[in-house]
Amino acid sequence: MISFLETIEDTRRAASCQHNFIDILVIAVCAIIANADTWEDMQEFGEEKEDWLRTFLELPHGIPAHDTFYRIFCLLDPDKFQDCFTRWVKSAFPEAVDTPDEENDIVPIDGKAIKGSRGKGKQAVHIVSAWSSRLSLVLGQKSVDKKSNEITAVPDLLAAIDLAGCLITADAMSCQKVIAETCIAEGADYLLAVKGNQKNLKDDIQNHIEQHWKNYPGDVPSETFHEEFSRGHGREEYRCCWTFSALDVLRDHEVWSGLKQFGIVQADRTINGKVTTSLRFYICSKEMTAKDMLSATRMHWEVENNLHWMLDIAFSEDACQTKNDNAAENLSTLRRIALNILKSDTTSKRSIKGKRKKAGWSNGYMAKLLKSFIVTGA
Repeated sequence: MISFLETIEDTRRAASCQHNFIDILVIAVCAIIANADTWEDMQEFGEEKEDWLRTFLELPHGIPAHDTFYRIFCLLDPDKFQDCFTRWVKSAFPEAVDTPDEENDIVPIDGKAIKGSRGKGKQAVHIVSAWSSRLSLVLGQKSVDKKSNEITAVPDLLAAIDLAGCLITADAMSCQKVIAETCIAEGADYLLAVKGNQKNLKDDIQNHIEQHWKNYPGDVPSETFHEEFSRGHGREEYRCCWTFSALDVLRDHEVWSGLKQFGIVQADRTINGKVTTSLRFYICSKEMTAKDMLSATRMHWEVENNLHWMLDIAFSEDACQTKNDNAAENLSTLRRIALNILKSDTTSKRSIKGKRKKAGWSNGYMAKLLKSFIVTGA
């Protein structure tokens, strides 16, 4: 742990500092793991666990005050902290970047606003994350510039992590030529949702599927058509997918780097006798069966269910009222470090929230969790 955190520059004036920079960072990581959500929680955690912390930290002047934690994370460069996080993932979880061809990972990319960071006349901090569906880990994150949007942050995020052989999935906002080009340049494939922001693509795909339905009103299961049924929790769902390789029906298809297919997913949901239907359009740089494309589009939602929902429910992210942008971004990185460590633990069957509580109660369990952070080659 320390070998990675020590690479972050301490910008304080050394003569006026009482606490070691590395001690503050390590206490913060441990506190977030152990169910601390605020700066005051970090101080209280440190005070209650001071004897244990002294077994591996110097703590020359005891535990820092909550104001000190806050000031440090206001001063800490979020980009450098996020880079530290990404390098740790690569070393602590080498399987995240060394994937056999037959187990290529699906990596959903999506953004989340930290609602509590919003202030009067101030936008909320917005973070884009890359999620490994195979490993159930956060691979990396990048903050969105206040004067821009996810379109500029996603290429930087993709370039920062090793994605060779992976399939990148993203929503319609990321359906951009530069993002498709970045995926191909990084040795990855893409599956991008298409909506009104790419009007020509959307209209051409819509026209093609409508013509297909006229010509082939009764589709049968094949490599290019797949359907699934499910029932549970008081609802019935029908999902199907069509894939097409006739790129000539798409205007300017050649400007999309590596484009090989486009697809349509239909989802019908019946709840209390009421049926709702939705159609979603996609472009893809990988030749996929309809079954595989349907599966990949469903796996994209893991970034919402397993990351964003977890950050709100288990880590109370949206409830955090930290208004300073640097501090809010750095807290988000701490939460993702903690989530990866807790997710990687298979010795406890408790929920993430339950594991956080256990880590706060048991020094032994906390030490076991931190072993996943002990890697070389920082």
